[in-house]
Amino acid sequence: MPSARDSSHPWHESGRSSQGQPADRDELMAPSTQIVGDHEDYLGQGQRDVGRRISDDQVELFVVSDAAHALQQQFTLHRPEFLVLHDVGISASLRLLAGLAMAAGARVQSLSVRRQGHGVALASLQFVEVTLADKSVVRVYSTDINSDNQTRTQLSKVLLGFSRLGVLMIGAMPPHALTAHLTPLHEALSRGPWHNRDLLMVPVGSSTALAAQAQQLCHGSQVAVHVTPQAGKPRQAWNYIGGAWNRLHGKPGGERALPTEIEQAVSKPRVPVTEAATLPMPLDLLTRTFPSPSPSPSPSPSSPPSRPLVPPSSLPSALQPRSVPTAMPTPSVELKLPAMPTPGGTRWSAYVERCAQIKGVIACCVFDMHTVKSLAEAGGPPQGERLAQQGASLLLAMNEAARALGLGPARAEAAISTTNHHLLLRPVPGHPGVALHMVMSASSGNLMLIRMQVERIESPK
Repeated sequence: MPSARDSSHPWHESGRSSQGQPADRDELMAPSTQIVGDHEDYLGQGQRDVGRRISDDQVELFVVSDAAHALQQQFTLHRPEFLVLHDVGISASLRLLAGLAMAAGARVQSLSVRRQGHGVALASLQFVEVTLADKSVVRVYSTDINSDNQTRTQLSKVLLGFSRLGVLMIGAMPPHALTAHLTPLHEALSRGPWHNRDLLMVPVGSSTALAAQAQQLCHGSQVAVHVTPQAGKPRQAWNYIGGAWNRLHGKPGGERALPTEIEQAVSKPRVPVTEAATLPMPLDLLTRTFPSPSPSPSPSPSSPPSRPLVPPSSLPSALQPRSVPTAMPTPSVELKLPAMPTPGGTRWSAYVERCAQIKGVIACCVFDMHTVKSLAEAGGPPQGERLAQQGASLLLAMNEAARALGLGPARAEAAISTTNHHLLLRPVPGHPGVALHMVMSASSGNLMLIRMQVERIESPK
């Protein structure tokens, strides 16, 4: 298997003939001398990753062609190393990304592919960044892409074809159904371009007959397909993926080694500058007793000096100094601060149950918009995890649309109607970053009435 630095690998071919002329037309799209339009690239601060970062968890890529062709050009130009998680008969890739981000207290990031000059998002790709032993960063993409079906299929093939390691998350399905899912992938392997040389099949469900499917998938190509044991949890799946990556890059302790423990894969987010100098207040300060300050008398010009010039014993009895009574002790003032809120103390189950009792509600979920994690759910299907994922995608799309239209930041709410169902998506009052996603039957529930009833339900404290 060729290494990342092997000159025979398609990513590292010079692309020129013996006379020094370009070997194909694609080389003309990336000449050696270019006009740099970004000051970060000019100063040497540019990255090999695709897109321009606009926030801690947002990356943008403006294109003039379709999303798949533009992403392929970016991969050919920058040649980044990345991993791809591809779902086959199951929705597990976004769950694994969320598990990687949550273990470090980070967020799942997104790459928005937009049309140049319009700002319209053609696709939104979710990813996390894992840190290797040499402190370099490698992205892990998911092919569960927020886009139309044709664009999603094309982007999935581009991601798998240019990845350093492609991971197929296999769900429990009969052999004929698995063959139907893998046939388009086998055709893409045969047609090319396909620079990837390693695929990893991770059975999330049953692993029956995967060895035969792996041989059939790589038949007639130079791609090696490996099958792992069954992974029932995201922790096990990442352990297999990290082990496969480390075998491709030599020994596990090398410079390009990847942490196989899910808690160590993603770096913890940096502390903002405004919070870096803040220290936690000791708990004993909440009930500490502070003495009241006693006012000190200010000296006046006519007051006598503190040390007498004449001894008191030589003065007449009428002028003898009298004893001053001792001052009463200063009462203490007890300062009691309000108790700090307990993290995770919000009871969302009761709130969701009250929402689910509304007539016409099929399923509802309260989720964290940053971690895309379900906090509580009721009813179903669809399940809470799916509601959280799609709800976060809808909120992101609405915020991006408001930004593209120049409307500025706003509190996004949505009421979407289909043929048989209504969707209600709204932030929970008093809880920033938490939203409610409800699915209702269009035949038995009135959307306007349900919205009024939800507004009357008091959010938890």
